[in-house]
Amino acid sequence: MTAPIKPKPLSKAKSMLIGDAFCGGGIFSLGIEEGLRRSGFNAKHCFGIDFEPDAIRAYEHNFSGAVARLADVTDIVDGVMGNAATPNERLFQREVGKKLDVLIGGPPCQGHSDLNNHTRRSDAKNELYFSMGRLAELFKPQIVIIENVPGVAHDKGGVVQLTTRCLLELGYCVSTQVIDLRQIGVPQKRRRFVLVATKRKGFDYGVALASKRLEARPISWALQDLLAAYDEFSTYNSSSVHSPENKRRIDYLFEHDLYDLPNSERPPCHRDKKHSYGAVYGRMHWDDAAPTITGGFGSTGQGRFVHPKSRRTLTPHEACRLQFVPDYYSFPAALGRRSMQQIIGNAAPPRLGQFIIESAVIQGLLS
Repeated sequence: MTAPIKPKPLSKAKSMLIGDAFCGGGIFSLGIEEGLRRSGFNAKHCFGIDFEPDAIRAYEHNFSGAVARLADVTDIVDGVMGNAATPNERLFQREVGKKLDVLIGGPPCQGHSDLNNHTRRSDAKNELYFSMGRLAELFKPQIVIIENVPGVAHDKGGVVQLTTRCLLELGYCVSTQVIDLRQIGVPQKRRRFVLVATKRKGFDYGVALASKRLEARPISWALQDLLAAYDEFSTYNSSSVHSPENKRRIDYLFEHDLYDLPNSERPPCHRDKKHSYGAVYGRMHWDDAAPTITGGFGSTGQGRFVHPKSRRTLTPHEACRLQFVPDYYSFPAALGRRSMQQIIGNAAPPRLGQFIIESAVIQGLLS
């Protein structure tokens, strides 16, 4: 994970073609690439699609040979399952090729998140999940991997069930599972709902975990060597600047050796009524896994994001480490802190992609 230089392609190895339908900054694609490399293959990134300009810039920065499309995926994949490719779809196929080995996607998950009290389970964006079925029909990959928050399985529109039905009709075997990422070595309390579709037989999560399970890792495992790396002149290696009031709250935690901020030190919206936000304004535990890293990791008011040993929130570099992002991943020089934080927090840890790919090869589902 701390490797500063990207591994070189393997000599005379087969190249696997990868398409990422909701690529963000390409962080999850890194895990697919590493899983293939460890399994004796090279990775060729064919395309990444995302509707966030800074995310596409970061993807293109790290995967210069791939087609990076700034678009809503439904503007590209606009056909109906079972019908011939539309003009837009044929144009995209000519641009990126008509065949993939690995299709991945993490459709926007805010509509399914338990943190979303407004459109939970019924957000219109949830239907983007369904576009993965059409992409599978167009590109016929050996394996389809769709990751999301656990709540996606309870979407009111049944997007998981509809997508599963489409994949089954295409001849895929479909397996789903909620995975606690601590089980595969990610030092973070994060759970993801994973759908894996394969051609030969179903992906066996039990077999995968039996062969690839790792001991739970604490924050210290990921951040120990970064304690002296703080640099106030580097966005990547510095934290957000905190308001005087939030700085006071951080100081209070350290001066009283606390990890949860008492209600007496919180803003009135917490102090004057019952609330369930005990982790907000909190300090992380050095010898425990991190909480789920979100795009708000730079703010004390967005969760338990105060560094265990320093009077500040996490730096982007530290958040990347907790997300299992290798050090050779980089951001475009002009990218701002807010965009950097969103790209990191919105990504699924690449370790999950690596785990699935390596397990699929072991199970004879990818060759």
